[in-house]
Amino acid sequence: MKSPEKSVFETILITAVVLAIALMPLAAKAESHGKHSPPPFAEFDQDGDGFVSEDEFNTKRTACMAAMAEAGKPMKGAATAPAFSDLDTDGDGQLNEAELVAGQKAHMKAMRDQYAGQDGAKGMGKGMNRPTFADLDTNGDGCISAGEFAEHQASHHRNRHGQNH
Repeated sequence: MKSPEKSVFETILITAVVLAIALMPLAAKAESHGKHSPPPFAEFDQDGDGFVSEDEFNTKRTACMAAMAEAGKPMKGAATAPAFSDLDTDGDGQLNEAELVAGQKAHMKAMRDQYAGQDGAKGMGKGMNRPTFADLDTNGDGCISAGEFAEHQASHHRNRHGQNH
């Protein structure tokens, strides 16, 4: 015969295990909605040669933006995301890991600085000039191509740095 304490302990233990198992999908979903971090270098370097070409860069960025759009996530930071040429600091036409990571960190810092403390909400400040998906999808086909994104970036870069830059 079991003691009452042992029965209560077993009941609590079984309940805790069942709850933990039941809540695992919710925890995974919450984790996937956590802070956004940029893709690692290896995801950009599709051919594994240790460098990221402009084509590899644009392909990965387009795929990331398409996934965000499909998931209904905001395109926060799309307007200010650095162009390939901004990241290619040595001008050799390809990115090494240090260039990509430095550019990603600088962009993330700029985003934090830009959206910090606005209206007391994360990144939801009034008057923010963030593009919508439709702003970038200039041909209206439901996709943002690398060319559409590059044109938006170039336009934003010109507006930010003046026409002669």
